[in-house]
Amino acid sequence: MGEDKKEKKKKSKKDKDEAPEPAAAEEKKEESAAEEPKRAQRATSNVFALFNQSQIQEFKEAFTMIDQNRDGIIDESDLAAIYQQIGREADPKQLKEMIAESPGQLNFTHFLNLFGSNVAGTDPEARLKDAFSLFDEEGTGKLDENYVKDLLMNVGDQFTKDEIRQVWKEVPVEGGKLDYIKFVQLVKRGKEEE
Repeated sequence: MGEDKKEKKKKSKKDKDEAPEPAAAEEKKEESAAEEPKRAQRATSNVFALFNQSQIQEFKEAFTMIDQNRDGIIDESDLAAIYQQIGREADPKQLKEMIAESPGQLNFTHFLNLFGSNVAGTDPEARLKDAFSLFDEEGTGKLDENYVKDLLMNVGDQFTKDEIRQVWKEVPVEGGKLDYIKFVQLVKRGKEEE
């Protein structure tokens, strides 16, 4: 029996020697946490509610096109590959800044959130309508298409002819009149699903 007690004491002492001290265990946890990739933070609101289904689908297609390695996350190498595809050299500093705009890894939800914050950053619908109505002396909700084009090309941040052509692909114009009520809705909400 005396030998059993001695062996138990030896085992107990051996177990104590092998068990890491609390400070050492904390250091190991910190080291392993430092090695983990940056985790995405949760968005505070439902960003999917900001867009209709067709808009979300368009964003998903754009995201998939940018996500070159198809890992579900856009990173600097994905952006550099996109630059390369269009024949441009990517500036590494600029790529880092672009990625840094996302809170955590740039997954699809954060991608949508970036667009949502930009859409939410525009003036409210009523204010945009009021701005157009300043030019609508008769209060019809419509402006002469050529008058609006002239303003866009000659006042403020001037549009080029190509930019006007691009915008006019989506602008609601009937009989030479731009329906600015529908246009503001298009700017704020996107195309309504048909």
